[in-house]
Amino acid sequence: MRIKLAKTAGFCMGVQRAIDMALRTAESACDGKPIYTCGPLIHNPQAVAELESKGVRSIADWRPVGEGTMIIRAHGMPIEEIGEMRARGLTVVDATCPHVVSSQNRIKKAAEEGYFVVIVGDPRHPEILSLQSFAPGNHLVISSVEEVGTLPAVPKAIVIAQTTFHEKQYALIAKAVSERIADCRIVQSICKATSNRQAEVERLASEVDAMVVVGGRDSANTRRLAEIAEARGVRTVHIETAGELDPAFFRGAETVGVTAGASTPAWITRSVIERLETFSS
Repeated sequence: MRIKLAKTAGFCMGVQRAIDMALRTAESACDGKPIYTCGPLIHNPQAVAELESKGVRSIADWRPVGEGTMIIRAHGMPIEEIGEMRARGLTVVDATCPHVVSSQNRIKKAAEEGYFVVIVGDPRHPEILSLQSFAPGNHLVISSVEEVGTLPAVPKAIVIAQTTFHEKQYALIAKAVSERIADCRIVQSICKATSNRQAEVERLASEVDAMVVVGGRDSANTRRLAEIAEARGVRTVHIETAGELDPAFFRGAETVGVTAGASTPAWITRSVIERLETFSS
């Protein structure tokens, strides 16, 4: 069985930066005070477990914390919450991905200029919760073309997407918004690493008999890679670890493609490939 690994598989720049910042914070800590992330730093449980072993603990709610350091995760957090942390005397290490920061700044500027902000993405995703805070009371979150019909009648709008959103789907939504609102600015906010991964998995899926997508089940960009591969008609499995691989799934497959989400550590992807190499076609 031949294995083809996507060139773009694994950590993106923003995730690697967040991990590095968290590790440096843990290494330099000398006052004995706790170090936290509000929610997982990245959407990969194995990477989060590794950080916890270094003293960086993920918590669901930062408000009960009385002292220590809060690391802002790569997806960002609502701006008012970060302000509250600092006002409470907590040390804040901001590991928000620079691409997300760019979107935050664009939303803030547009809102100040009187534009209604249309944010495209998963309303439950932490990045969206962060982006919303930069246009309070002057925005709407949508995730499909059908939801464009819920937009209010506004004179001008800006459309911006979650950085890990599906590129082709975003193009359709943005087009629908522009047809509804005459003065409409479309921002190309999807991270290049995300769009490159999506394009590559689409190509790879057409060249193999089966696809393996490696990464956290809570990772939006990883789930999207699996959806794209499945849409190409190739049998696809989304796993977090090598132990989930079932040899029967690959029976008859001569070529297997492997890709990984932007939050997937390289060592996990390597272990998946090593296990695949033990399977016979």
